[in-house]
Amino acid sequence: MRIRSIKGLSVLAASVAVSTALGLAGATAASASTHNVKPHATTVCNNSSMPCTNISNLLLNQGNGPDFVQNATGLGAVGGTDQGRKVNLRQASDTRINEDFIVTLVGNLGQLCGTGGANSIDPTSYACLNYPTNYPVYQAQFAPDSNESGYCVGAMSATLGFKTRLERCGTPRTFFVADLAAQITVTVPAPFQPLVYFPLEFAADTSATNPLVLTLNPNTTSPTNELFIEQENFSGGQVPDRQMFTLTDPVGFTF
Repeated sequence: MRIRSIKGLSVLAASVAVSTALGLAGATAASASTHNVKPHATTVCNNSSMPCTNISNLLLNQGNGPDFVQNATGLGAVGGTDQGRKVNLRQASDTRINEDFIVTLVGNLGQLCGTGGANSIDPTSYACLNYPTNYPVYQAQFAPDSNESGYCVGAMSATLGFKTRLERCGTPRTFFVADLAAQITVTVPAPFQPLVYFPLEFAADTSATNPLVLTLNPNTTSPTNELFIEQENFSGGQVPDRQMFTLTDPVGFTF
């Protein structure tokens, strides 16, 4: 069975390729890749200067492996572009380009809160008022078959229950803050390796309490396993599994 351990405010230890520069990453994308036994990276992923990153959820990860990963569905697209496409978790595959995402480190809260410009986070947001300035801010750009789309996982606004969808990259509507105070490490017996899970708080949220975080709904049908932004709700001092996510590099991640 899976064993949890709470890591507190330790530095994020997930295996993920990120860019430390502000704004959009300029690196080439790579294809998502994983299997239940051992991940096998695609040729694109192996040849990329910045490997793709799988985003997966604790509720669906059986045996501690990233079995279901973030996916841009074909539903909801606006005006013949990728904008508006609904985002869900789908069974990982070496060949599904809709699972291709580059996760980049946009910066930390100290660099982004109230700084002005398109990528500035509202200084009255929940993150800026309640999290330490060193907390990392991420965005996940959709990059099918190594082609950066310019659209990232986000939401139209910081509204409870809104569906996640692809929005233009580079604004707080596509930024998510790692809630490191709630992170845990989950381990299972060898030969599996531990994974670090944490909530991802929606940077545009100005809630006074119970911030909006990325949340899996395993009961949706069109698409299945759809992602929403919902209030972070602790139970017994822990965040529910459906609100806990991990980032894994399919090239470097091995069982």
